[in-house]
Amino acid sequence: MEDIINKLAEIEAAASHIMEDVSEQKKQLAQQYEEAVQQFDCTIDMEIQNRSDTIRQELEIQMKQELENQRNEAEEVLTRLEAYYTKCHTNMAKEIYDRILRM
Repeated sequence: MEDIINKLAEIEAAASHIMEDVSEQKKQLAQQYEEAVQQFDCTIDMEIQNRSDTIRQELEIQMKQELENQRNEAEEVLTRLEAYYTKCHTNMAKEIYDRILRM
């Protein structure tokens, strides 16, 4: 009977030791998982930041080009208006004068 009790005590001690090992392995796996998640989050954050910077730079270049195009178009319109005014200002003044007189 004493042998059976000793064997049961040994089995219980072995089971307890196995449970402690399992618990330690579980903690290690949880820590590895947490580290993997943090590394993944860090990698994703870096990729997002890099992509965001790239998009921002592309948009800045596009905006500068559009502003340059608008500036060129405005200068072109002003040049044409000045040329028209220089060419026709006498006729325009006469026409305005004639309209005033007709009132």
